[in-house]
Amino acid sequence: MKRFVFSLVLIVAMLLAFTACGGNGNIQEEPALELPHEWTIEELGATIVSAGEFWNKWWASHHTFEWEHIDDSRRNWQPWDEEITPAHHPLSRGFAVVLPSSGFTSLDDVGAYLLQFYTQDWVNRGEFAEPEVSMEFMADEYVTLFGFYGLEEYDGELFVFIQTEWSARPDWRAATHTLIEQDGNRAVVETVVPTYVHGHSQSEDMPTITYRFTFIDGRIDSGIGQLHEALSSQDYHVWQGFDAILGGMVLSIHRAEDVDLERFVLHSIDHAILWGTPGYGEQMVIVASEPISNVALINFSNDWDDDAEEFIYVLIASHNITDLLTPSDALHIYSFMSLGTLPASGISFYDAHGEQYFFAVHHDNSDSPHWYMMWNITDQMRFE
Repeated sequence: MKRFVFSLVLIVAMLLAFTACGGNGNIQEEPALELPHEWTIEELGATIVSAGEFWNKWWASHHTFEWEHIDDSRRNWQPWDEEITPAHHPLSRGFAVVLPSSGFTSLDDVGAYLLQFYTQDWVNRGEFAEPEVSMEFMADEYVTLFGFYGLEEYDGELFVFIQTEWSARPDWRAATHTLIEQDGNRAVVETVVPTYVHGHSQSEDMPTITYRFTFIDGRIDSGIGQLHEALSSQDYHVWQGFDAILGGMVLSIHRAEDVDLERFVLHSIDHAILWGTPGYGEQMVIVASEPISNVALINFSNDWDDDAEEFIYVLIASHNITDLLTPSDALHIYSFMSLGTLPASGISFYDAHGEQYFFAVHHDNSDSPHWYMMWNITDQMRFE
């Protein structure tokens, strides 16, 4: 009996050994462990640039979101009139319908496309927005500039936000990338990007954005940026608001509550002269680094020029504010109210060479506090 048990154990052991040898008497080698891929900074930088340019194209409504793939005919230009579309509806908040010809019919389609740049976790979080960018406007106090959702899905339709034409954008082709750390499949990259504004002189110093991206398996899992103002423009700031550049002149626009008004000689006008809403609205201050003359508050209508593929503005009325505005003066516009997502008012003036310019003024469509932006629409201005 003992001999039988011993023989059985020996047979089992031989069978196990035979199996381990793959059944052919040869010992199988353990497969080599696959080491994590060491991503180069060139590869990671190329992914950052490609993702960034996607969002730049969204911002400018180019490429994937060209106008031929966008239906803007249903957008509600009167968001207070909920009989057209409710105020919370994308059509009342500056969004337009993305047509199926774009190749996208849902956020799932967009997410599948973005997987070439971003991780599945990033897509699953529903972050259909570019990385958040903030700016320190007071000591240890920050405001968000970028990172707002540009794509939404509502009642089975895909919408894209299109009222974004005037803001400074990252110049991704001029970005520099530094590999901060890499551990296994995780990498951290710091990217510094200069900014530009379409139509503004690129000879002027512009703010830069410093991003910090975290990668998993070569794709972006998270990212955040901070804007740093150009040193050359800080002399004109009471706080770090938005600038518009005209040649060598800087025009700055601020919320009145953020400015020490006693520093300036104020030239005031009631914005209610345009819409008939006295006592309502907000206050803004505009200063210029060089003297300008015949400064006026203007209002205009807007339209789309199919041939030029840009917005045009038709002057309706002009109201004089001051004959001369020096760097020690400021325009004080109060009771400001906008009429929707497109600008309908601004200022006009003459520079030292006698050239007349028209600038639109509007909210930047960020969350509270509502910042103001101002940009040159002279070439887009029309006169009836």
